[in-house]
Amino acid sequence: MTALVVSTLLCASLVGCLERSTGLQDAGDLEWHQVSADGGTINVALIRPDPATPGPHPVVFALPWGGGTADLVLSLVGSYWDTAAPARGYYVVAPEVLGSSLSENADEVIPALFQWMSQELDFDPTAVVVTGASNGGRGAFFAAVQQPERFAAIIGMPGYYAGPDEDLAVLAGKPVWLMAGQFDTGWVTSTTATRDALEALGIDVLHTVLPGQDHVLSIAQTELMDWVDEALGR
Repeated sequence: MTALVVSTLLCASLVGCLERSTGLQDAGDLEWHQVSADGGTINVALIRPDPATPGPHPVVFALPWGGGTADLVLSLVGSYWDTAAPARGYYVVAPEVLGSSLSENADEVIPALFQWMSQELDFDPTAVVVTGASNGGRGAFFAAVQQPERFAAIIGMPGYYAGPDEDLAVLAGKPVWLMAGQFDTGWVTSTTATRDALEALGIDVLHTVLPGQDHVLSIAQTELMDWVDEALGR
């Protein structure tokens, strides 16, 4: 079974993930916007930074797991990015995008999303971290490799690069955090291969295998943001 199918089945069936997203949606903390791109429109979930924090603001650019649908955007954001990131002054931008599709269209989709961000958000274009889980983790690498000037750091949770190793050279100077669950053996292998490719190119990479965990990872939002802050020198 392919990684895409596995991630779709796992994430789409996780009632707990969807329940976590419901409170966030009901609380009114999250906005939906439509962005024109690639001959159509992309729905984008947005959480604004705490208004007490000064701009321009850094950005967590988060790509959803599985099929990339709106409910999976909400479950991803509600699991990892809805509290600590905005509290520390970050925008959270999470497009409804199928991660694997970025292997073909990142050069169209990513510039369109950044154009919208430039028009609508008071953000720092030098301080954008791209992250994704499962299929979104693969998409994060497609986005970063095809549009490296857009992103300062990458987190795959889990995530790995599915293209030629030499493509990763454009990520020089960008911190990378790869993670996988101990029991998610296929993704441990894939993330290890990407780690080795990055290290061979002299790129700083942290590879974490989370003990006792499987494909859908449990990690504190504050731990994620501590790494993001350090990666951006904040």
